[in-house]
Amino acid sequence: MAKVDRKKLLKEPDEFLTLSSRVIRWSKDNLNKVLWGATAVALIVAAVLGFKTYLDWREQRAAADLAGVMSGYAAAVEGKLAKDQVVKLAADLAKVTEDYGSTPAGLQARLALGDLRLGLGEWDKAKAVFESLTEEGGLGAELAPLAFHGLGQALEGEKKYKEAAQAYAQAIAVAGPNLGQTFKLDQARVLAASGDTKTATKLYQEILSQPAGEAVHERARGALAALGMEVPAES
Repeated sequence: MAKVDRKKLLKEPDEFLTLSSRVIRWSKDNLNKVLWGATAVALIVAAVLGFKTYLDWREQRAAADLAGVMSGYAAAVEGKLAKDQVVKLAADLAKVTEDYGSTPAGLQARLALGDLRLGLGEWDKAKAVFESLTEEGGLGAELAPLAFHGLGQALEGEKKYKEAAQAYAQAIAVAGPNLGQTFKLDQARVLAASGDTKTATKLYQEILSQPAGEAVHERARGALAALGMEVPAES
């Protein structure tokens, strides 16, 4: 299996948004909502010690704790951290996940942690993180595709290609059309690696028959050529 150049992927067009970049974007969109009104939450905590108040306070604390490590995560995605720093960052994110697992910030931390595990080649640990995420209810349309895709990447790293193909298929099922086409490239790749070139070829041909962006089509044509299959002419 060819090694995926993560830095190169970050420079691709929008349809090649990686897990890392989408995690950061989701964080910016959602953590601001959680942190907005922090002063009001603090006042309520001081006045009322009810369960609802505790939950609000806990989410605010979770977002604040996560914000402290997200700048480090962004640096790791950009390749600016040494391996020992990434390992330390993973430990910090693991602490956030332990404390706030199913809060918005906790879910965010788990996605980032899983992505760091992938970058470190810790396939079994990454798989455990993403498996737990896929079992969560209420991930929503933004996070569910990333969780299943991350699981597929971890399984692919373990060379469990058929299981990875199933995880990618689940990611495709819950993703939007553009991201789904990108994930279909991953599914086809692991199917080919498992020896199922017939199904892989069919998937590449499906990608080329549908709007998916020039970069996606270029990869599909290259993959077909690598399999020794006829490559349809560009439309």
